[in-house]
Amino acid sequence: MRIGINTLFLLPGKRAGTLTYVSSLVRALSQVDTENEYILFTNFQNHDVFKTDTKNIRRHLCSYVPENSKWRVVYEQMILPSYVKRFGLDVLHAPGDVPPIMAKCAKVVTLHDMQYTAWYANYPEYASKAKLLYVKYLYPLGARKSDVVITVSENSKKDIVKYLGIAENKVRVVYEASRFSLGTNHIEPDLSIFEKHRITKDYILSVASLLPHKNLNRLIESYALLMNNIEHQIVLTGMNLSGMNSIKEMVRKKNIDSDRVIFTGYISEAGLIALYKNASLYVLPSLFEGFGLPLLEAMSLGCPVAASARTSIPEVVGDAGVLFEPEDPKAMADAIYSVLFDVNLRDRLVDKGYKREKAFTWKKAARETLEAYSLAHERWKQNMS
Repeated sequence: MRIGINTLFLLPGKRAGTLTYVSSLVRALSQVDTENEYILFTNFQNHDVFKTDTKNIRRHLCSYVPENSKWRVVYEQMILPSYVKRFGLDVLHAPGDVPPIMAKCAKVVTLHDMQYTAWYANYPEYASKAKLLYVKYLYPLGARKSDVVITVSENSKKDIVKYLGIAENKVRVVYEASRFSLGTNHIEPDLSIFEKHRITKDYILSVASLLPHKNLNRLIESYALLMNNIEHQIVLTGMNLSGMNSIKEMVRKKNIDSDRVIFTGYISEAGLIALYKNASLYVLPSLFEGFGLPLLEAMSLGCPVAASARTSIPEVVGDAGVLFEPEDPKAMADAIYSVLFDVNLRDRLVDKGYKREKAFTWKKAARETLEAYSLAHERWKQNMS
């Protein structure tokens, strides 16, 4: 088969989780598949991210892709379908929620979650009208027009079937994995970030975009309950988005010294490796996750985990982390304190984390994605006959 993968919507420093998903998947496909031919449709900013020496994977740099998201959607829907005929594609994979509807080939779409129904529908002030229209109309249409829908957890599959009315046999779960378990052993941790960001003590780490559903306000509330009993700093690593001001306001409200809460912004892979390896604890307090990749990243680098008991998170964590009720700051604080100071619990979590993480591999994800491509191609041919 000749398979196209759309990466035009990915910009380094934005949609970090999806960029990790696509780049890790492409890397794994290059290791498990030498028969099919792949064409990656790239933009000027991400072209080098997808550089590979594999002969059956090549990049096509699309010379003009608007950075404005509205116009980029128009480009993907109106221009990208012309590449299907030009390159003779059998399958086109859209790993970013919506495929080019008019593409004349088998279509596979990855829907990571139904976040807009669980969050934006209830809190529309956090999304633009254009975004709400996009997810309200194009998500369902794209899913219906696709031959196979890939999602990343059983929880997300349940939501997709429920909210989009998609047949259950059309949706395939392909679990993600830690990017640090696939070909990153050569990356040296960037220890300079500790001096750069004034991380001078033991610290609690949370890797998440600063968005409201990540629930970092309550993490700060929990930290405030603990700060007189611990010396740890708290390090918040992720893109500075719409929740940033409210988080900083919570820091001020709780009279937490500014040098105890560190905002790093976007961090390189080498920097993340250093942070995970040296953290006392990784905390994911999120109210909603389609998967929760940082959980596996932390486990793969020996960092114990405490996390919210919501949506897909228990599915990923299993028994390798301490779960808490994310809307109860006291419960979150108790979970954090227990991991910080119970040495036996910490050791058990690290050991279980290593074992749990190994159950999720990008090579397995790549093979299951290949099966989805083949199934989509067969369904397309049947529909055309």
